[in-house]
Amino acid sequence: MNYDKLDNDELLRLSLDAINGDRDADAVVLLKTLLERDPRHVYGQYLLAAQHAQLGMMDRAEAGFRAVVAQAPEFPIARFQLAQLLLTQARPEEAKQHLATLTPLPEGQALGAYARALAAAADDDAAEAARQLRAGLGWPQEIPALAMDMQRLLGNLEAAVAGQEAVGGIPAAASAHVAPLFLTSYGRDG
Repeated sequence: MNYDKLDNDELLRLSLDAINGDRDADAVVLLKTLLERDPRHVYGQYLLAAQHAQLGMMDRAEAGFRAVVAQAPEFPIARFQLAQLLLTQARPEEAKQHLATLTPLPEGQALGAYARALAAAADDDAAEAARQLRAGLGWPQEIPALAMDMQRLLGNLEAAVAGQEAVGGIPAAASAHVAPLFLTSYGRDG
């Protein structure tokens, strides 16, 4: 298909529709077309990185998220997702460095609580992670897909803690699997 007649806003909208429709190849082509026209389009870079993560192309995803974080440090969800990706790769110290910039977000902002939860999980503190997740889930949710992922994570942590309480101790492997990989859905509308 020829995208010459589409402007950047149309390409972005169509890429989101492709992501929402689980048409990964279309989404990647549309996002790459957008980025060929505007290589510094932060949201396009972010979505392509998330799409790469969704496809299991973690090196590309990491490079993409890092590029977005470097270009737009005020775009917190990209930093959060980079930290999630690092946690799934068992790189908790590096993930915590990125989460540290998000944990000071004020009370009432779910993303700050979620960042504190992932940081606690990276420290193998499942109880604190669950507490922070509960707090974050109690606040208004700007990104419904993120809230769903954090609800799943809370369920996993509570199950792990309950299972460990029977034999004593905090689940040592909790931090290695704390981060879900439904990353592109954070770019979806509602």
